[in-house]
Amino acid sequence: MTLGIDDQLDIPESEISDISFASAEARYALLRARRMRLVLHIAGMVLVLAAAVAFLLVVRSARQSGSDIVATLKGESKTPQPLGIDPVGSPDAKVQVVAVLPSGSDCHSGVAKFLSDVATTHPDEFYIVYKSLEEFSQTELSNKVGQVCAAILINDAATFTLDKDGTPTSVTLVGNEPTNYKMSDVGDALTQVYTKEYGAPTEPLYQLEKKCGSCPGPGGADDGGSHTQHEAPAEVKEPIQITLPGKLPDIKGIE
Repeated sequence: MTLGIDDQLDIPESEISDISFASAEARYALLRARRMRLVLHIAGMVLVLAAAVAFLLVVRSARQSGSDIVATLKGESKTPQPLGIDPVGSPDAKVQVVAVLPSGSDCHSGVAKFLSDVATTHPDEFYIVYKSLEEFSQTELSNKVGQVCAAILINDAATFTLDKDGTPTSVTLVGNEPTNYKMSDVGDALTQVYTKEYGAPTEPLYQLEKKCGSCPGPGGADDGGSHTQHEAPAEVKEPIQITLPGKLPDIKGIE
């Protein structure tokens, strides 16, 4: 039986006994070729498998990076950044407040202090929790607030109808104080929810600082904010007399 080299490499070793070899070296060469072919076949399979795994990892990494970029553009940070402000009040309180504020900014420090002061004065009735914007997804924040923005949620609500000088007025505690709402709006909303849960308070739940009646802008006479502006009185100084070089002071009686 005459066989080519390729045919011989495909022959099982058990059938080698049926092949006539001219010498022992020829038989050894056939066995070595068959073993080498097996080694190369296994090595090829390993390389293909490794390449497939590497490709899948690259695709997965690219998708995750793309998702992070899209989330960043949408304002959905994948890494929540807590504000580091401890809750105030009792977790069992009927008035639950969630203050959603941007991290790394102190422009909301006034309303944060105001909420903490109310809860400190009435710890059994209020529970204030501070969360950063990054702790919410864009969809979640839009559903809660109506937009992706800082907000004060009182019992899961940010919009209230408040009595302003006998006129029902809709107030939304979204954005920042005093640009989008006044500190008194927050206090009135807290009082409204408190009254619903516990009845009318026997004394005011909050007290704003005295406003500067002559100051324009936030805290002025037309503003319900808690900012107090003071203008220091001008200091009256004695006039200073200076004698310039080469000029003698006027002295009466000298001719």
